[in-house]
Amino acid sequence: MDPSRSTLLLIEPDSKTGIFMHHMLTRVGYDVQVAPSGKEGLIIAWRDSPDIIVTEMDLADIAGDELVRKLRHDQRTQRTTIVGLTHLSNPQVSVAGMQAGLDQFIVKQVDAVDMLLRFLERQQIPQDHSGDSSSPPTGNQLIAFLGVKGGIGTSSICLNTAHHIGLLTGTTHTLVCDLALPLGSLRWITGVQDTLDLLELTELPASELTQAYLNERLLQPQAWSLRLLAGVKSPRDAEAVLADRIAPLLQSLRSHFSHIIVDLGRNLSPLARVVMAQADRLVVVLQADNECVSNALAIRDFLRENRIDPGRIWFVSNRPLPSDGMTTDAVIGRLGDAVAAAVPNMLDQFTLVNTLHAPIHLRFPEHRVNLALQRLANQLLSGELETHLASEPLP
Repeated sequence: MDPSRSTLLLIEPDSKTGIFMHHMLTRVGYDVQVAPSGKEGLIIAWRDSPDIIVTEMDLADIAGDELVRKLRHDQRTQRTTIVGLTHLSNPQVSVAGMQAGLDQFIVKQVDAVDMLLRFLERQQIPQDHSGDSSSPPTGNQLIAFLGVKGGIGTSSICLNTAHHIGLLTGTTHTLVCDLALPLGSLRWITGVQDTLDLLELTELPASELTQAYLNERLLQPQAWSLRLLAGVKSPRDAEAVLADRIAPLLQSLRSHFSHIIVDLGRNLSPLARVVMAQADRLVVVLQADNECVSNALAIRDFLRENRIDPGRIWFVSNRPLPSDGMTTDAVIGRLGDAVAAAVPNMLDQFTLVNTLHAPIHLRFPEHRVNLALQRLANQLLSGELETHLASEPLP
């Protein structure tokens, strides 16, 4: 939406920061008002009903999450786009803000204004908070993959879909991050050993995460059209990961890569929910059986309770084993139209391609699994679900 038609309220107690941000936001066309306190911000918000509210979360007169909650509980600002700014990158703080009703939180670091402008560019304003979905951006995207349980091929689905995104958009623009703690499998699937990993990167200050550094340290696995941020090497390393660095790290990476794909495994921790809150799309992978479908519905309800818009959740039905399970029609009947792909069984070929450290696309280009993942990648890039899965043969 054209910023020149959007009104924006900035709640910022620091006068220098307020002046700077007012200048940056008005320069691109927003009509900006600045409130120096939370209470004054509430008065202006309820009086003028701005399209966007950007607020510092560390306020002296009212807790940031309480301010957001008040805005969300008043019909005048119930559907307003609200962005939280904070120096605090503790995941518990971020999750509390999202639960209160933030649409996005941004850590105050060197790229904060750029990230704010980029986020606002992607929004349709005024934003509908009724639960209806809006398409994610086709440019800079963060896509997270979550499995409803272990052993159902979530990491392979994630990695091979990312490979197709890289083929379509360019290897240098596509980054896959392994956040399946305590131990992920992307390092093993790709065959990459000596590359920068999650622990090392969370220990670096944002100022050192330059494009040149990332290009040098984040390697492209042989045969894969992507760059990889590998997971930790051991459970001990997983315990050492600085959880409060995840949000600013992802924020910095989004400044350098147009598409970031995150493998969360089956992780629903506060750290994982920070990633989900920032994600433009959350892909939930399940096996086509009653247990997994029930788990998927429970996860969707849980995420809704944590202020993660269910409209951003897509489901992928995978068949890692040759079993009867549920038909595609039955899965769609339980989950609705948000089923983006039904991945057929590959028998032993799935294990083979993982052992060879190669994408399915190279070994079995005409296999229905490869075609299904290629179509999933196209849907993620366009933000539009295809609706013909129910008429397809049983995978």
